Amino acid sequence: MVARTALAAVFLIGAQPAFAQAERYIAQDARTVEPARQIASIIPQDRIASSIELGRIVPNEGGLIGALVDRTPEKLAQNAAMKADRFIRPLAEVLEGFDAAKLARSATENALAQADWFAAGPPNVLTGTSISTTRTEKNGGSDSTVSMTFAVGAFATEANDTVGALTWEKERRRLERDFAAAHSSASELAVITWRYQLSADFTNMQVIADIATRKPNLPDRLFKQQLISIVKLRRPSFVEEDNVAIWAGNDGAIARTALEMAFSRVGEVLPAVLALDAKGYRAATSKKNRQTATAAGFYGPQLLRDDKGPVFHARDGDQRLRAFVAVQTIRN
Repeated sequence: MVARTALAAVFLIGAQPAFAQAERYIAQDARTVEPARQIASIIPQDRIASSIELGRIVPNEGGLIGALVDRTPEKLAQNAAMKADRFIRPLAEVLEGFDAAKLARSATENALAQADWFAAGPPNVLTGTSISTTRTEKNGGSDSTVSMTFAVGAFATEANDTVGALTWEKERRRLERDFAAAHSSASELAVITWRYQLSADFTNMQVIADIATRKPNLPDRLFKQQLISIVKLRRPSFVEEDNVAIWAGNDGAIARTALEMAFSRVGEVLPAVLALDAKGYRAATSKKNRQTATAAGFYGPQLLRDDKGPVFHARDGDQRLRAFVAVQTIRN
């Protein structure tokens, strides 16, 4: 009887309708909706974030039992998050009060000025406090991560998600839910979710914009695309602390400029990404594209290049990366 019940359950599960996969482009006949899409510019974090690579963790020194306990995915990730947080603390302190929301708003407005069909401005700017919420006495106040991979949300968390990544995702969903509830009568909504962080090797600033459209009553994406805007040091150090010192020097002047450049670049490049239809997207992301670019550890077919640097499409299964990448360089 139990076996028959289990088998029936399998068939019932198999009969469930599959979620429609979000498109990576918006077809010409789906670009304009009535009324025009309202757009949210969501920043779930409240300060600069750190990012981690598990390979950078110092081997455990707590003996065999300690090593076994601390080598679970969750422990490895959390230990790495604590280490990264200690490294970037001097930078976080000088960037206290940095107004990322202002830069996100400006970038969104600049993009809409060139792609006004996508949404009606001005953007609704919603900010969260994911890092402040994460940095509590419970976890030792040493976690400033916002994600473990480049992908956002989806339908499940990562096995090695940090407390910071889980808190950021919870904050993101809350802010987006509030925005959708405020526009429940709309036919479609547009959302840009922002992350800004120092790379795991501390050599570049990363601003990650996740662009999507959705129905107000359904969180599933109709369209989704990602744009990673990177500003790298022209002369980075091989010593991690030295790179942090470069960013933090002179009251964080280089870091502030780099973040301004990175946010602004999203506003400049996003219209070209949104302009891609099915044929254009296939051509822009095809491995047969003869023009390629390599920068900041990423590689892929080139979408465009100007005096600020290349914009290209990169993929990496391990990092759940499938995004357009824009890279600039800053003097140091």
